Amino acid sequence: MAKDLKKRGFKFLGPTTMYAHMQAMGLVNDHLHGCDFR
Repeated sequence: MAKDLKKRGFKFLGPTTMYAHMQAMGLVNDHLHGCDFR
């Protein structure tokens, strides 16, 4: 995924940026089971 985004013009892609991107896309859900936002 990072290689594709770099090819599309992204300059800096570290692990934090990629993890936030996956959270925004809905691939990762870090909310606890009791959380109202889950």
